[in-house]
Amino acid sequence: MQQVAMNLISNASEAIGERTGMIRIATGVVDCDEEYLSRSQLEEKPEPGRYVFLDVTDDGAGMDRATIERLFEPFFTTKFLGRGLGMSAVMGIVRRHGGAILVDSEGGVGTTIRVLFPAEGSDRITASQPAPQQRHEVQTPFSGTVLVVDDEPAIRELCRNMLENLGLRVITAADGEEAVRVFSERASEISCVILDLTMPRMDGATAFGELKCIRPDVKVILVSGYSEPQAAQRFTGESPAAFIQKPYLPAVLAAKLRELLPGG
Repeated sequence: MQQVAMNLISNASEAIGERTGMIRIATGVVDCDEEYLSRSQLEEKPEPGRYVFLDVTDDGAGMDRATIERLFEPFFTTKFLGRGLGMSAVMGIVRRHGGAILVDSEGGVGTTIRVLFPAEGSDRITASQPAPQQRHEVQTPFSGTVLVVDDEPAIRELCRNMLENLGLRVITAADGEEAVRVFSERASEISCVILDLTMPRMDGATAFGELKCIRPDVKVILVSGYSEPQAAQRFTGESPAAFIQKPYLPAVLAAKLRELLPGG
């Protein structure tokens, strides 16, 4: 949710540019019918029902229909740098939660982007939710040490908690450069690396290449708000051993580790 909110606010700020402008943020709960949800920019239209919404409205330059249609393409940008990357990540997160994204924009007037998430207590079951029989798997013990690399402190700590609950030891790094330095010092004890794709100073794709140079057999799980095909475009040659799309649940992480680590 932090990533969604920050991307939307950052994009709104970029749309306003250097001039003075206003960004308005609203949240609430709304009952949505099929017709309303059919306006979602996602191909998968969610079921009618009650949703929690987050609106971010700016009075910036606005977008024409052609720009809106390309807004969520990976690596698409307008003159407002970062818009395409941010919105592609937002789309991935909202899709994983079984939600919807609505965009209203007019050139010279501004833009409102509304993201919708199924309200708690809904009977909907999305693909990101594990089946009940899978929930006990997150308690399966593992052995070894995992290096977690992510520039978001909250995500690093969340992943650390997930891994420690699985019985693993955890080392963290805040970006690719730190990850390479830590790995070079402790490569022999690290069983697996969980590596974010988009980071400052050194991104995940570059860090992956450096890690493989240090220890070619290192097992790397790539994590990203992008889909797996979108993330794969950033790699040439060898790719990471596994991929997880953000946001992810403990059961998803445990399943990937079970494929890669002994004792899973």
